[in-house]
Amino acid sequence: MFQNLYQRSRHLTLPALLAGSAVWLSGCADNGVMSPLGPVAAAEKTHMIVFFLWMLPVCLPILIGLPWILIKYRRQGGSGTYRPNWSHSTLAESVIWGGSTISVIILGVLVWMNTINEDPYKHTGVNPIHVQVVGSEWKWMFIYPGKMASVNKVVLPQNTPVEFDITATGAMQSFWIPRLAGQIYAMPGMQTKMNMTTGDLAQLEGFNSQFNGAAFPLDKFDVDVVTKAQYDAFLQQPRKPWNELLTQFKKVATWNGPQIFDAPPKGWWDKASMNPDMATEGGAAILPDNAPEQKKIDEAIHNELHLTQNQSQGGAQ
Repeated sequence: MFQNLYQRSRHLTLPALLAGSAVWLSGCADNGVMSPLGPVAAAEKTHMIVFFLWMLPVCLPILIGLPWILIKYRRQGGSGTYRPNWSHSTLAESVIWGGSTISVIILGVLVWMNTINEDPYKHTGVNPIHVQVVGSEWKWMFIYPGKMASVNKVVLPQNTPVEFDITATGAMQSFWIPRLAGQIYAMPGMQTKMNMTTGDLAQLEGFNSQFNGAAFPLDKFDVDVVTKAQYDAFLQQPRKPWNELLTQFKKVATWNGPQIFDAPPKGWWDKASMNPDMATEGGAAILPDNAPEQKKIDEAIHNELHLTQNQSQGGAQ
């Protein structure tokens, strides 16, 4: 009986693996790196595919060879020839070590070349739009120097080079807009840059990909890629006073929806990047479980996850 069951399950192995892979891949979101909307993200997608293909000579022999050997040379019912005195094969050693060595050399060269070509500090076009970014638990401030500031919302014109100047207050952050560019870290007292070029019109999502405490699931922001006319209109929208933004930004851990404010005084971002206390009251990454702020965060996370789950179920239907 067990042998018949084994024979039957062996024939179902491949269909089961294919079905499992299809279910697993169906979870890939449209907001991910495999759906790029800009040249930088498109290049990173190409890199991932190229690296994956070049790793196949190393990975496939293991993934295929191991189960093949286990089946062929199993103790009962195996068809392999028993050779207790076999110890060496020049051909096998050449294929195993030679193939791996060549793959590692090629991958190393590709990584080196792509690291230089895709330097996030290198401009992706002439006259980029400058946006200054401040990441804090658990919200993002975007400053258009001399024009305006916003929280949890950045608007960019389509097909336009953009340069982000990025810093953080409190806990370490990781700035990431998957469909436009890769992630880059932001830490208090440090300035980093991210250059990218926007693509077609889209409503995207950016977020912090570095786990940093209680409200990490809420650490997201809206990214709207719009026409030049819509971008100019966005810069002319009514705004709240800058002092109101700064006061609230220091006091609250999370931010309820995107809001727009006046621009800060000239040079404020450079000073805040070197003195994080200008934009925070000490950080809030670790809060007592019974703290009122922690209870608000727990409720917000529950609502966010519940809303996301309902949206996923609605999309599946």
